Amino acid sequence: MQTQPVPEYHGWASRRPATPARRMRAGIAVLLLAATISGCAPSAVHVSQHDPDNLRPTACEQAWTRARQSEQIQRDRANSRAQAWIQAARECPARLDEATVHAAQALTASQGGQANRQTATLRLVQAAQQLDPLAKALPVELADQAIIGEDRSGFELSVLAARKTDAAWMLTLADAHTAAAQILVGRAKHDPRQGVYSTTDLLAHPEKSTDPANGIQTPTPALIEMDTARTLLAVGRKLNGSSGAIRTDASQNEKSHRQATSALVDMIVAHMSMAMNLGYPAASSALLQVPKH
Repeated sequence: MQTQPVPEYHGWASRRPATPARRMRAGIAVLLLAATISGCAPSAVHVSQHDPDNLRPTACEQAWTRARQSEQIQRDRANSRAQAWIQAARECPARLDEATVHAAQALTASQGGQANRQTATLRLVQAAQQLDPLAKALPVELADQAIIGEDRSGFELSVLAARKTDAAWMLTLADAHTAAAQILVGRAKHDPRQGVYSTTDLLAHPEKSTDPANGIQTPTPALIEMDTARTLLAVGRKLNGSSGAIRTDASQNEKSHRQATSALVDMIVAHMSMAMNLGYPAASSALLQVPKH
């Protein structure tokens, strides 16, 4: 029996003419198949599966964004703006100057301008009482700078208070500075306080003084407060160093680290807020100049 040859099978194309439309559809199918296959292959751009947070904003970026957004809040919620900027200062020590100024400006607005001196004084007294975590973190040189800054300011305010008959509030303020110096020196290896400081410039201008940093005319007590804030800002900048974060001993944990940062920020903001409350221009663009001392 003779076997018939089996015709070769060339698929669908062997039975129907390959029109241009069919060739186009076949080409598209090939491209889709290639894309599907390539999708199973490893990507040429490596995305780490071990660091899922690498694209998330840092704590500093989040705090700064919230603080900027808080500027849209109405005046009657100025205290909320202040708290947002205080948090930004804590999370962004490299931008300590700018954040603390914004916080103090917001606090001044929330206190009703320069009228509510009692609130500003209370904030400063409370901030001074919470400085122990900062005292633990300060190296000797910076501790001396902060201690002398607070002690000198307390002395100068007490001298001014002695010249007035209605200066009980100024004595309270002087005591807050003195208490801050005492707390800071409690952790220091030595006591740099002088007790008595030169009063030549102070007695020459007991009411109004010119801020040598920017030429602004301001009440002398307000300038004393602003100078103290600048001294602590200088301490903060040196303490932060190039890393943008407070350097603490290796034995200190994260909680202690954050407490030291918060204490520094709160004290700076309290001094700035007090200065503005006493008449230092709150809207000045020259708030961050170097101190005169």
